[in-house]
Amino acid sequence: MADDSAAPRRSTRKPKPTQRELLPAAETVPSKRKAKEDVDPAQQLRSMLQNPKSRLTKMDISDLINANSWNMLSPDSQSRLAALLPPTAFSSFQPSIGSDHPAAAESMNVDSSGLSPIDTSLFTDSHFLAAAHTFQDHLFSNWLSDAHAEKVKKYEQGIRDGSLAAPWKDEVWERDNAKEEPTTPHSQSSSTRAGEAAELKLVDLTKSSVLREGDILAYKRHFSNLGVVVEKDVIIQIIDPRTHSLTVLLEPGTTRDLPTQLLMPGPCDPTAPTRSMTITTPTQLESGLLDVYGVDRAKRPNGNAWKSFTLWRWAGDSLEHNLLEDNGRRGGRQEHGTLFYLRACHYEDR
Repeated sequence: MADDSAAPRRSTRKPKPTQRELLPAAETVPSKRKAKEDVDPAQQLRSMLQNPKSRLTKMDISDLINANSWNMLSPDSQSRLAALLPPTAFSSFQPSIGSDHPAAAESMNVDSSGLSPIDTSLFTDSHFLAAAHTFQDHLFSNWLSDAHAEKVKKYEQGIRDGSLAAPWKDEVWERDNAKEEPTTPHSQSSSTRAGEAAELKLVDLTKSSVLREGDILAYKRHFSNLGVVVEKDVIIQIIDPRTHSLTVLLEPGTTRDLPTQLLMPGPCDPTAPTRSMTITTPTQLESGLLDVYGVDRAKRPNGNAWKSFTLWRWAGDSLEHNLLEDNGRRGGRQEHGTLFYLRACHYEDR
């Protein structure tokens, strides 16, 4: 008994509850799964054919486009796709020579009643695979997206209206590599003669028949601040015998060339949309051309209009030849130099 009383006793009391046991158990609510959104098949196909992250850019295209996949298509789908294939893709194709070859004189041209089955070796042909890989490259480069198509459309429109015209290489070279000519007695005398020739006016050239009716004045000037090269042709229709003013004809807008009927010799009544203007100085003519072309007046730097116009005229002994051959876009006329050059020559010849 003494040994039993000395042994440690275990308490039979219930232990105090912990703080976690005192808190009420939170009710567990099962989380709702997000419902899958319905995917538009047309939008999914559009994304696959235009998105640069499409799975088509990472797969072997031969695993998708092959003879087996072709045979899985419906007859209607096959006929629609077959219309896009060249004649060499069909099993009935036979190489032939051109119709102008002597050996083809006795051959008969028999129209086929319908398309024959395609040659399934088409899908392993190197040319077909190269085209398929090019499609993958364009897709990966984002060249098939709507955004890129809009850029191309904007670029093509800019090329047509001349707003994206690149400067000519010669003009860029002259701008970046301009050289100052050393001052010599000869250059000083040339400058003196040029200054004296500036006293001559446009009416002086018309009085001396340096300019004649039927001549073409070709305008060309590079506006570096706008990144545009303006080119436009005008033809001298009438020279007033009293005032010696020039009435010229030109096309509206950015159209450079004159219509064919105005390039022929003899009087010609212009028809719409051809426009006319009467001028007495090259500066006045240049200002009118730029107004028609659409160049903002505030963005026109000062320049010598005499150097921007080039005279084109028929050679006296080859007029009939030029009319028959119609060489060039100016009716066979030949270049005679700028107004600046012709004025200096006329000053020396007086």
